[in-house]
Amino acid sequence: MAQYHSICHPDHLEPLELEILHRRDAFGLPPKVVQDTLVDVFFKWIAPILPVVDRHAFMRQYNSAEDLPSILLLQAMLMVASRCSTNQQGSKEYTVSPRTFYKKAKALYDAGYETNQITVIQSVILLGAYWEGPDDLTESGIFYWSRLGIALAQELGLHESEIYTDLQPSQRGLRKRIWWTLYTRDRSVAAAFGRPLHINPSDCTVEPLTESDFVEHDGDASSGPKSEVQARFFMEYVKLCQLMDLGLCLNLSARSTQAARSVGAAQCELGLNEWLVACPPELHWRQTRHTFLSAILFSTFYTIVCQLHLLQAPYSSKESQSSAFHAASTIVSIQETLLSHNELQYSPTFVICHAVTSIVTLKHQMDASLPSLLHGIRLKLESSLEILEALSKTWPIATLFLEFFQTMTTPEHFNRLLSVAVEDCRKRALGDKPDDPQAPRRPTSFKRPKLQQVVLPQSRVVFQILARETQRRQTALLQSQGSDIASRGVGDVRFGSVSSATPGSVDGIAQGGPEDTLESCEPTAVLQNLREIIRIGNSQGTDNGT
Repeated sequence: MAQYHSICHPDHLEPLELEILHRRDAFGLPPKVVQDTLVDVFFKWIAPILPVVDRHAFMRQYNSAEDLPSILLLQAMLMVASRCSTNQQGSKEYTVSPRTFYKKAKALYDAGYETNQITVIQSVILLGAYWEGPDDLTESGIFYWSRLGIALAQELGLHESEIYTDLQPSQRGLRKRIWWTLYTRDRSVAAAFGRPLHINPSDCTVEPLTESDFVEHDGDASSGPKSEVQARFFMEYVKLCQLMDLGLCLNLSARSTQAARSVGAAQCELGLNEWLVACPPELHWRQTRHTFLSAILFSTFYTIVCQLHLLQAPYSSKESQSSAFHAASTIVSIQETLLSHNELQYSPTFVICHAVTSIVTLKHQMDASLPSLLHGIRLKLESSLEILEALSKTWPIATLFLEFFQTMTTPEHFNRLLSVAVEDCRKRALGDKPDDPQAPRRPTSFKRPKLQQVVLPQSRVVFQILARETQRRQTALLQSQGSDIASRGVGDVRFGSVSSATPGSVDGIAQGGPEDTLESCEPTAVLQNLREIIRIGNSQGTDNGT
């Protein structure tokens, strides 16, 4: 086993403290061939999602015989990478164990071995990716390291734009990436586990990331971005985490009112559609042109769609249920594709939360489903359980979720639901009404069913949700504000009015009632009207507060 050079030990530690670290094997490293494998895994699969390490600077030290990299940072990097490589041992004489690296890195941190605060924050972020069992959510676990990293970064002022003024471009870019990585961790952890937020956006003045922040410099020679796709991926991922503030994390606040939550959900729905329009084409996920980063990005997107639906249940509309079903099905398809490409093991921890969200969404729609839809849900749930089983080989915590959902998706349970659904279909076919069996039956004329209009071919976030909700909210606001709002011309806005048939419409302009006109509305008109309703709601809240 390799050992870290003793000449690199800092002077501020006493001999007894160094002896304790040696006894804990904190300086022990795997053979060089194993280190090389794990470092390659880190920069290929981990760094695009946690871009907190400057590859050029690290590799220069890693390949040096004298100027070695921080042992704390190295052990943390090996810990994260070893999770993805537990089935790919680099040496027959050495067993890759994430827990072993974690204990070494934690011992170094507890001893205060590292003095560079930026290096400490980098290591803390990586240690936050350790998730072995339920205890790792609390004491010295995900939440502990996430809160600690944010506190250390705020102590250095990484949340303030002034701190970046006099820095070199490479230093400025690295620190901005570190801060926004902490932001994404804070949002994803809060949305996944229902924990409160620790970063208040109103207290932060740091500028958004740009592609130049991903340019790494080696001495005087500057290199291009590690990968333009990687840079754009993380920038788009940050935008999705910002949308969580509106629709998901707002619901975690005990002080937020129901009206504020409704406005936040509407803003999140609007933001999701606008994000999808602006997302770079090379990051769009297709099963036929699958890439790892696009899969992770859109798995996050569809998870937010499912979570929005679950937060609104049981009062969500049929369109919302249909949109959530498609989103959950797409998550399953993405993870199936990752599994088929042998990339699921390299996925970050939050794919477990994505899988659980898709299962909960599908399970939520089982009680009121048609037999054919119920059969499709069953197939998707079976695939989800297979994915959890595959994830458990990399993340043992997935075993707990697998065992829990297996007890809820037994064949007997499906057969019982299927029998109820078939009986309901039989009664509807005969014209029986379970709620009023004595009511007279009236023949109804046949009406050809209309296809559901969608925002974009990829999203399936149904525009009827936005149109119907914005019309309902406008009516409520007009009733509450009376003629004052109407005098400003808001009441003259026509929801769903179209001058001619558009390519996105199904049948052109419907000749039926108002609901038909609403369903054939133009997407741009819906977005414009939703913005107007959000503006009115915000102004109303301001007026009521004065």
